[in-house]
Amino acid sequence: MSIDLTLCSDNRDTISAILTGAVEPRGIDLTTLVDYPPRRHRRFFRHGEFDVCEVSLASYLSSRSHPEEYPFTAIPVYPHKRFRHSFIYTHADAGIDHPTDLAGKKMGVQSWQTTANVWARGILQDQYGLDLESVQWYRRKEDDVPISIPDRFDIQKVPGAQGGDAVEEPKDMKDMLLSGELDAATDPAYALFHAVVESDEAELLFDDPLAEEKRYFERTGIHPPMHVVAIRDEILDADPWVAVSLYDAFCEARDRCLDRNRNPHEHTSLTWAHLHLKDQQEALGPDIWEWGLTEQTRRELNTFIDYANQQGLIPRAYEPEELFVDTTLDV
Repeated sequence: MSIDLTLCSDNRDTISAILTGAVEPRGIDLTTLVDYPPRRHRRFFRHGEFDVCEVSLASYLSSRSHPEEYPFTAIPVYPHKRFRHSFIYTHADAGIDHPTDLAGKKMGVQSWQTTANVWARGILQDQYGLDLESVQWYRRKEDDVPISIPDRFDIQKVPGAQGGDAVEEPKDMKDMLLSGELDAATDPAYALFHAVVESDEAELLFDDPLAEEKRYFERTGIHPPMHVVAIRDEILDADPWVAVSLYDAFCEARDRCLDRNRNPHEHTSLTWAHLHLKDQQEALGPDIWEWGLTEQTRRELNTFIDYANQQGLIPRAYEPEELFVDTTLDV
């Protein structure tokens, strides 16, 4: 007899076979829905919607110190991974030529807890020597999991659209960057990326972010994970086998995706997709989509945990094993 569960996620290729029903987790009748990441994360963390949810890695880490308020546990599935160098922007007249030039500048972020921003800040500090405490940070949104950010960071709210100090109706970060009200910004949304590359008022922090991201991988071996998949604890308590069933299904969906990408012209309009794939494989190798707890994913998780701890998102540096359902640690 199967059990009925709901899953909310992004509509991304690594898990699309689950969303279409081509891959079905053993013993589970899965009802799937797709929602925009910030709204999906908010619905899950704040309102407890969905049985299974693709969630922000940073917010999930912050939730681990309050299990009674956030009764869910993740499986080591990382559906979304992305380098962050190409998502850091500066105003053209801000005088920023190197990451250390961000010291003393006003830099916008969506929230302190946005996973992409945690990675970006950590990389700017760890790889380029930026003192994060020297930056004036402006955030647009409250964190999904409330935390007490250390006073050593200068963090202010983006002013409201009608003036005043309000995150509830903040000014648009794109407008603030292009007008010079912000000297810099980092944001995972592609809308801001397109606005910057199409504008004369703003530019990418790195002149050649693709080359910079390749060098970062060569130095660190890290392909930054953004999300994990969380399951409500009441479900795990009642049916512990659910964790492995879902893990296996996600892995099968990923494998189908990677196999399908061997012939990318069948499902994308990118003219040079096959050449981009060849370039990616030569630069990053075949294992950048490893899931579970492996040497590769432990390195990625430990680095992110260190960044989250340094930036005040968590009370201590967790061991990767503490983040996941026990039965999925050795699969």
